[in-house]
Amino acid sequence: MLVQLDLCSGVGAGFPLAGLITGGFQLKGLCEIDKFCHDRLRDRFPKIPIHPDVRSLQFHSREFKIVSSSPPCQPFSVEGKRRGLADKRDCIPAVLHTIKSVQPNFFAIENVPGLLSCPLSPGEPTGSYFAYLLREIWRSGYDAQWLCVGSGDIGAPFLRRRLLLVGISRSLEFRREPKSWTEQVRGQVAEVRTAKARRSCQPGFPRAMLRTPAQLDIPPGVPDGNGIVRARRAALGNCFDPRVASIALRRVLYLNSLCK
Repeated sequence: MLVQLDLCSGVGAGFPLAGLITGGFQLKGLCEIDKFCHDRLRDRFPKIPIHPDVRSLQFHSREFKIVSSSPPCQPFSVEGKRRGLADKRDCIPAVLHTIKSVQPNFFAIENVPGLLSCPLSPGEPTGSYFAYLLREIWRSGYDAQWLCVGSGDIGAPFLRRRLLLVGISRSLEFRREPKSWTEQVRGQVAEVRTAKARRSCQPGFPRAMLRTPAQLDIPPGVPDGNGIVRARRAALGNCFDPRVASIALRRVLYLNSLCK
């Protein structure tokens, strides 16, 4: 079992849920600053410590073998201002700091594909943020693999493409050369597309994932003065599809199986 620490966890619908579904992971830490999401995490993972802010994490233990994270995408989205490091919501430096401190065997980060082309800060060259990210990953002792995949690629009737990045510690040794991630994903996609379960797949995320006492429904885009409704709508919009998250986690399991 790979002991897992998840950062920027949201309501836990991404890497934490994918770890439970996929198997092979033992969740031992969560981190989320939003109070609404924090409460949902406490409901779903009552025995797991939840840290309030990734920017203030101080870890000295090396028990975590994988760090997963879904940092806020607003600094990089093509629908936003794309301010990169200049955006106060950018948590990637804090995530990298934790990875460097914990030194897990693997890490998995997801974000919008716009991260690939985002400038480091306004006025910087296109793609300079991702170049900075790769430099920091290398300096921390890791190699990186990445690809873009969407929910639509694995049978869902909606696209929601995401950038998946897996980091592998250079201290690891493999018994043989791993097959490419693209080849592995191609096999997973083929499995899903031939499964009968695809016929019952529904778009979006189940609203039950974001419980409220009144079981409130949320008509998308309709203004509402209720703070709980606003928080629930925001959490729903930020959900990371666990089926896509499992693609990164299955890559980690595969690589771990090849370790000497």
